[in-house]
Amino acid sequence: MTNPKPRACKTINELNIGDEFRQPYTITHADVQKFAELSGDFNPAHFNEDYAQGTIFKTRIAHGMISVAKFSGIFGMDLPGLGAIWGAQSVKFLAPVQLDTPYTAIATLKEKDEKKAVFTCRVEATDGTVMLEGEGTLYPIPQKVKDKMEADGTLAPLLA
Repeated sequence: MTNPKPRACKTINELNIGDEFRQPYTITHADVQKFAELSGDFNPAHFNEDYAQGTIFKTRIAHGMISVAKFSGIFGMDLPGLGAIWGAQSVKFLAPVQLDTPYTAIATLKEKDEKKAVFTCRVEATDGTVMLEGEGTLYPIPQKVKDKMEADGTLAPLLA
């Protein structure tokens, strides 16, 4: 299998306040299993329906960090895309993300300076309920690096 290529490669000067990317997703049991294997978090709230029915959620829930990880895909592939480095993230979990339910991860450029971009990050359910919110600080590809890659022909083969 070939990994997908980034669809964008934006420098700080190519970003505009209000730029937004929306990524729909659904978390499956297989996703929860893979994340638990990676993180070591096998909390029964994620795996045991009988246990989960006794919690305030009344059903199994996904690990909150799976939803946060959706922003890694947005930042590295679409906005800003190739070359971006994720420098910081804050997050508040406001509601549980359930399995096999559609959600949308939304990143919106809030502010920028000469080197970094701050994005609001939120996950919404189809009814508009906000499941989590926070801010991510990104360092897009430097202009001189992108210019050099374009000049020597190494950028285009890396992009979709």
